[in-house]
Amino acid sequence: MRHHDDPPAVWGSVPPRNLNFTGRRELLEQLGERLTRGGTTAVLPAALHGMGGVGKTQMATEYIYRHSQDYDVIWWIEAARPTQIRASLTELARRLGLPGAAESNTAVPAVREALRLGRPFRRWLLVFDAAESPEEVLPFIPTSGPGEVLITSCNPGWTGAATSVELGVFERDESIELLGKRGPDINVDDANRLAEKLGDLPLAVEQAATWRAMTGMPVAEYLRLFDESVAEILDTSAPPAYEVSVAAAWNVSFDELKTRNPAAHQILHICAFFSPEPIPRDLFTGVSRGVSISPELDAALRDPIKLAKAIRARHWPRYRELLPHAYAADIVDCGNDRVRQFAINLMRYLFAWGDHEEAARFAEYALEKFERQLGPTDPHTLDVAQRLGLYLWGLGRYEEAARTNQLTLHRRIQVSGEDSEETRTLQTNILIDLRAKGDFAQGLRLSEEIYHKTKRLFGEDDPETLQAAYQHALSLRLSGEYQAAADLDENTLRRRIEVLGPDHPTTLSTNAALVVDRREAGEYMRARIDQERVTEIYRTRFGEDQADTVVMWFLLSVARRKDGDHRSALELSTAALSRFAAAYGADHPTTTACALAHSIDLRHSGDLAAAKAIGEKTLETYRRSLGEQHPHTIAATVDLAITLRLRGQAADARVLDERALELLRINVGRNHPYAVIAAINLASDLAAVGDVEPAAALGQDTVERAERVLGPNHPTTLAAAINLGLDLRAAGRTDEAKSYSAPILDKYRKVLGEAHPATIAAVKDTRADCDIDPLLM
Repeated sequence: MRHHDDPPAVWGSVPPRNLNFTGRRELLEQLGERLTRGGTTAVLPAALHGMGGVGKTQMATEYIYRHSQDYDVIWWIEAARPTQIRASLTELARRLGLPGAAESNTAVPAVREALRLGRPFRRWLLVFDAAESPEEVLPFIPTSGPGEVLITSCNPGWTGAATSVELGVFERDESIELLGKRGPDINVDDANRLAEKLGDLPLAVEQAATWRAMTGMPVAEYLRLFDESVAEILDTSAPPAYEVSVAAAWNVSFDELKTRNPAAHQILHICAFFSPEPIPRDLFTGVSRGVSISPELDAALRDPIKLAKAIRARHWPRYRELLPHAYAADIVDCGNDRVRQFAINLMRYLFAWGDHEEAARFAEYALEKFERQLGPTDPHTLDVAQRLGLYLWGLGRYEEAARTNQLTLHRRIQVSGEDSEETRTLQTNILIDLRAKGDFAQGLRLSEEIYHKTKRLFGEDDPETLQAAYQHALSLRLSGEYQAAADLDENTLRRRIEVLGPDHPTTLSTNAALVVDRREAGEYMRARIDQERVTEIYRTRFGEDQADTVVMWFLLSVARRKDGDHRSALELSTAALSRFAAAYGADHPTTTACALAHSIDLRHSGDLAAAKAIGEKTLETYRRSLGEQHPHTIAATVDLAITLRLRGQAADARVLDERALELLRINVGRNHPYAVIAAINLASDLAAVGDVEPAAALGQDTVERAERVLGPNHPTTLAAAINLGLDLRAAGRTDEAKSYSAPILDKYRKVLGEAHPATIAAVKDTRADCDIDPLLM
């Protein structure tokens, strides 16, 4: 148990204590009382004043230091922007050792849930500093739990969402006390005059006290300079009185600094373009290579000693985050190419870190700025546009992504030509757009063109060629050419191991793709064994919670089900679905694919009601995101129809399967494995409603087609054959049925094994149902 005087177990980003904190005794007591009642408490400016500079942050900081022993976790969050909040909560997830801490999409919900449950700590305090927008901040606050939430804000809108403590200006004796603390000596009359002039505004009093402490300036001289500054401010505008007080107090010290330390004066000019959060020292070092700012500042930036002296003229606390300053400085407006590249790197960071929505938002903003400033065909503009298309696709905004990618490709070809690396990169964006449209055939043609062009230009072992090969194998897989995909992926894997090494991320992704190829080609036992191994590699290399590792768990659930381990498959798909839904939302493509697999697992476990509910919801999600005729939507229709038939709704299942087969034959062709599976299940629907002869006729065609498409020993071909034998027997065609009984059972035993549920069902003359497992695009 933690001793009363021990610091909190987890302490994050709390500002240093102000050793000259003055007054506010009753307000601090009031704040403590409000917090202990639970819920959310906001420190706001008093309605009478409605301004900043009254000491909200100082108040929150002082409360923390006085009550640090009351908490196990104290976490300070800069809350001006959602991105800052996500960054801080992600770091908190890491500090708490929570699952999902690898990226913000999973870390934020994990933190909120851990705090709500009070695990691993019950006594916690979150401080959201400078939280000006309740609408942006409230989604991050735990909905309940044993801890406390403290808000600092200038927005009176928080009064509707939190219990408030209102701060006004200092009492006069508090102003005099602070002026006396900082030195040099000041008599009560001078302190009173100075406080009166400053309107007792805490920030203005602090600035004046600090400047006098550093310079020894007499009060009379300070007041003279202050009045001159006020006159100058009022000459140009008519701001509220409290703004005049703060600005004038600032200008007195700022103007004097120009004489005392010109480099420090210029650094403050630069810092005015940043956000209020701490600015990293190393942001200033090395930036003057090839860039001249001013003689004084150039020298300071090149000389660490001069830089330290310039920075010491203002006591900046340690840097915590660069991101808020990039926004505050509006870096996309800068005319320097290095800064523009920094903006591009920032959006790359946001996407890789897991803040996909913010990455797309920032890319949209930068693209609009770059198009206006640089023109639509500038390299920076085209780079941002290409990334935006990818980010939009990743968010499931497929139509927007396609429009962006088509326009960008047209412009890129104008600038770089047909065969440039940049053009090929954009063609890959077009390729994934075709997949989102469900045009797998056109996608296959494009990926083949890209692959052969890249191989011709760079040779077979170049990383660009290997990536093009990986994409072409994915097109083959989606087109149902599973063995061809496996052959290409196997070749690509061998070359990537030689060129990049066995543990390179792209090598691992090819390894995982090859396992899926083999699974779809019917090698269920081998696929499961290989998927177990690949999943363990991902887990060891990237950790339990990294998104790619969870994808491996999802793929492993499918591999285990295919190999007959239905119980374990259900456990894995349950966990993977929960993780993806929490991290990316219910409509994310990977979440949707996992939900479809989970509905199949539920059906195999016998929970038909739950399978139907999730199956219907997943089908609606596919319809909404991909459209009625996309192969993935149709696959979800076929899987749902099986559940309906097993629930006794054979007529409803028949309607779904007839429409599904019709659409598949139109969109991917009669020989696509999806169409073969839909026909197998439609034959079962026909048999269930008593149409035995039509079932047998459809079954005969399907067996022949499955043998040509998938091979005579593929489990799907065996399912079609065993069902055809049952239909022939039901139709009284017993001699014909014989060739589909014992011989097929022997193949079941050889291909799947005696203990596989499908083999056991076939021995019992139970019809085989064929699932369409979701393939990631």
